[in-house]
Amino acid sequence: MRELRITPWRIESLDPDDRSFRESIFSQGNGYMGTRGYRPDQRGAHPAWRSTFLAGFYEYVKPGITDLVNHPDFSGIQFRLNGTDSESHTVSDFLQTLDLRCGLVTWAYNLTDRAGNQTRVKQEKFLSMADRHLAAIRVSLTPVNWSGTLELSGGIDARVENLPVSDDQLTENVEFVKMWSDVRTEPRPAGGQLTAQTRISHRQIAQSYLFSGKGSLKTEAADEWVTTTINARLSQGMTWVGEKRIAVASFRDGDAGEIVKEKSEELKDTTFDELLTESALAWEKIWKQADVQLIGNDEWQGAIRYNIFQLIQAMPYGDTHASIGARGLTHGRYKGCYFWDTEIFMLPFFAYTQPNAAKSLLQYRCHTLPDAVESAKRFSAKGARFSWMASDTGFEQCGTWDTGCCEIHITADIAHAVRQYVELTGDEAFLRDCGTELLLQTARYWVDRFNYVSAEDQYHLLFVKGPDEYCGVTCDDFYTVSMARDHLEQAAAAIKWMEKTYPEDWTVLAEKTGFQPEETEKWMDIAAKVVLRRRGELWKQDATFDLLEPLDIQAHKDDDAPLYHKIGFDRLQRYQVLKQPAVLMYMALCPEKFSKVEVEAAWNYYEPKTLHDSTLSFGIHALVAARLGYEEKAVHYLEKSLFLDLKNVMKNTAGEGIHTASLGATWQAMVLGFGGLSICNGVLNVENRLPPGIEEMRYRVFHKGIPHRITIRKNQKPEIFVEI
Repeated sequence: MRELRITPWRIESLDPDDRSFRESIFSQGNGYMGTRGYRPDQRGAHPAWRSTFLAGFYEYVKPGITDLVNHPDFSGIQFRLNGTDSESHTVSDFLQTLDLRCGLVTWAYNLTDRAGNQTRVKQEKFLSMADRHLAAIRVSLTPVNWSGTLELSGGIDARVENLPVSDDQLTENVEFVKMWSDVRTEPRPAGGQLTAQTRISHRQIAQSYLFSGKGSLKTEAADEWVTTTINARLSQGMTWVGEKRIAVASFRDGDAGEIVKEKSEELKDTTFDELLTESALAWEKIWKQADVQLIGNDEWQGAIRYNIFQLIQAMPYGDTHASIGARGLTHGRYKGCYFWDTEIFMLPFFAYTQPNAAKSLLQYRCHTLPDAVESAKRFSAKGARFSWMASDTGFEQCGTWDTGCCEIHITADIAHAVRQYVELTGDEAFLRDCGTELLLQTARYWVDRFNYVSAEDQYHLLFVKGPDEYCGVTCDDFYTVSMARDHLEQAAAAIKWMEKTYPEDWTVLAEKTGFQPEETEKWMDIAAKVVLRRRGELWKQDATFDLLEPLDIQAHKDDDAPLYHKIGFDRLQRYQVLKQPAVLMYMALCPEKFSKVEVEAAWNYYEPKTLHDSTLSFGIHALVAARLGYEEKAVHYLEKSLFLDLKNVMKNTAGEGIHTASLGATWQAMVLGFGGLSICNGVLNVENRLPPGIEEMRYRVFHKGIPHRITIRKNQKPEIFVEI
């Protein structure tokens, strides 16, 4: 595999053969829909290879379990040059590029047939950020040393399938699932339309397209596809150009068929370039607020922009019933589900740069709060319990009992995100309208989940799994207990605030939830008496970590590939190793709660024992190291996180898609770590922690609704400019 070329605004690949890796890296999206980065004219080996996803669009693959649906393929194009299929030609001088400014992906290469006829090919594709229902593809063909015929066809193909990925990372699923039924096609003079519905829930999808290009056009339709063919004459040295403009809608938008029909009418009067210009303007507005500018290292500059770009592509703007999955819209890994990844790793980026987007992500949790209440009942608990893996409902999608039942810190993680959002934005209306109810209902869950030991007058948290998933099922996990304690205190404070500030609204909410005043007393009693273990300045990860067998990591791990490929999970959980940070994770989220000595003690003890077998690990270590002033370690871990996908650090980008939590952790390491940003007692602060090789860093953030522009230069005091 050839390395990518990374420049400040472009990602480039010269490797035509490394298809799966490029397919992930060059994934495109606009928050509403996403497609993997396959070349339009390349057909896949199986029906799930060409993947198109819509945010929040799931269907059941077995009772109670959903999968992110692979939608009909609107990207496909095929062409024959002088009667021969382009896929039979030899590819040379290949260059694939991603323009980070506007999301345009371009494939440029030469084709040579067996007779020696050469054709210069360029294919371009983007998903509009201005109108997220639209996409466009353009094909340019230039015969270099021949003249002859062109037959180019493309349309919409519903003969796609899902290939659900097992939650067991060592299990490879080969069972395809057909998701679509009642497919209807409608040919039109220069294009066509396809509607279909999912087999179980009858959820509708509609897509339409229009072709334009010199030549004769003919549209055909069958049971599961509709396609338009252009026949044209090509002349040596002359460039032929064809365009395909696409509209997409689903049941979540209303009458999907009517929507795309209206969009198609609008597309008749526009061109690829006009749509791209509108999309680029939308991207420009986003970049103005979200960009992180670096002077001194062009590869770092391109990489941090790529991380931000993929976060933006994954964000379902304006849709409060969808969130961001662990692979965004780039892959079906983890069934497209939502984890703590969103609230802990990604939401800070949006809270600082696009507060309305952060609010939308939290509103998704508010909409699924009734499901969380029902989920708690299924676990014989009161209150609300958020699921480790969730889709368009809040019900548990995790197929492994220990994780699904025991990794309960997600409920507190969501509460933490609510607090962080409100503190950063000052959005009291959100706290009044749904935040307080969420905090109240979820706080009730911890009352049932903690075990009171009267002889100690303490509360233990038994049978839990913390962020370090190699710890097995343990007790008194430091991260989970700490987050739950904070959650209880936060819920009590929110109720007190609402009673005072919005007494009428509070009366309605108290009646709705059956709240009793003594509940907050119980919460505060638990918060004061939870068990957190320490030895001197070192906070212990859990009750059993010290009992585990030491492991010589260097003797077993010689690269960044996860160790579970060599040592079974059962054995790993009995070694004194961490999959990812746990104590340090909490310290990264709440640095104000710890002295530097405590953080250093945790770093010195846990960092050498951490395997970094999770993509969530590198960015958080970079953040903590930067705050500690451990410059060399901070740079080392930042580069792991920064280039995690771009350089395929963990050897799983090709087969799993883009790791969205790592994208968010990278931004935090860059801005909160090296960029020195923090909020202390409601005041925005910036320290100068620029790493070697970076002469200047610039970024913008919102605080309390006010945009701030930050400039940090080497050996100078940071500049904070308030933009009013």
